[in-house]
Amino acid sequence: KITRPIWLGWGKNQPNNFEVGKTGVPVQLWGRMDVEIIDLEFQGFPEVIAAYLVSGPDGKILIETGPESTRPVLVEKLKALGISPGDIAALFVTHIHLDHAGAVGFWTGEGVPVYVHPKGAKHLIDPEALVSSARAVYGEVFDYLWGQMIPSPENLVRTIEDGETVTVAGLEITAIDSPGHAFHHHCYQINDALFTGDAVGARISPEGFLSVTSAPTQFHLEYTLETLEKIRNLTPVVLYPTHYGPIVEVGEHLDSYRDAVELNVQFIHDRMEEGMDADTMQVAYKAFTMEQSFRAGFPAGRWDALEAINGTAMCADG
Repeated sequence: KITRPIWLGWGKNQPNNFEVGKTGVPVQLWGRMDVEIIDLEFQGFPEVIAAYLVSGPDGKILIETGPESTRPVLVEKLKALGISPGDIAALFVTHIHLDHAGAVGFWTGEGVPVYVHPKGAKHLIDPEALVSSARAVYGEVFDYLWGQMIPSPENLVRTIEDGETVTVAGLEITAIDSPGHAFHHHCYQINDALFTGDAVGARISPEGFLSVTSAPTQFHLEYTLETLEKIRNLTPVVLYPTHYGPIVEVGEHLDSYRDAVELNVQFIHDRMEEGMDADTMQVAYKAFTMEQSFRAGFPAGRWDALEAINGTAMCADG
């Protein structure tokens, strides 16, 4: 299955345990598990939303499903690896936003159980309120962007508490409550790896620009900073944010994201103090974010991809 070493180019001190699988999908070896990074190609953009296929001694789990609109891509890429939906022992979603958990209903329809934060479970069983809220934001492009969200059978939606460990596929997966982006957000720790969802921001380019994931309505400054310290104290070797791919300079990343959160929150605070209205704030925040990104060397050609998964207008509102 493993053919040759590969350097993903995401850090200055990349560990030597990255290799490429038979389909060219990056594989990372950590102890008794393999991690395969599956690019969901959201809206045709490469490397903006990941699903993580984690193989243990007794099977495979999937961390994040992505939206229903990318589900055919995920299923096809798993098929190329010789994996059918029924081969997945369980799903783990960091939170129930559509870019992370929108396709859960398909998988539970195939009989695959899903683990989720207790505060998010009801929205997987009955997604009507979640979908209605998202439709109000996205309007007529909702279906194109996200697809439908199918309800999940209640008996297949399993809640997991902060600090609780479950054993699936021979892997011990521990849930870490991590509010800040959302009150129903978990990170998942397996060995020395931490799957972080949106808790540590979005980084879709190796240049290192960090986009603050401040989506409304639950972004919370103090909880975000507390979560970053909580993650630091776990001493993970690698972070796997959903947007996108492995980060091995963990301490440096956490420091940089803390600084980015404080800088951008202060910008919004100052504009509010000046009496800026919400529409103008969105324009101002976009300009401020673009300047930060380009000063950091972020490729101009990737801006639309970043806006697709962490739009500045939405983040300004958050």
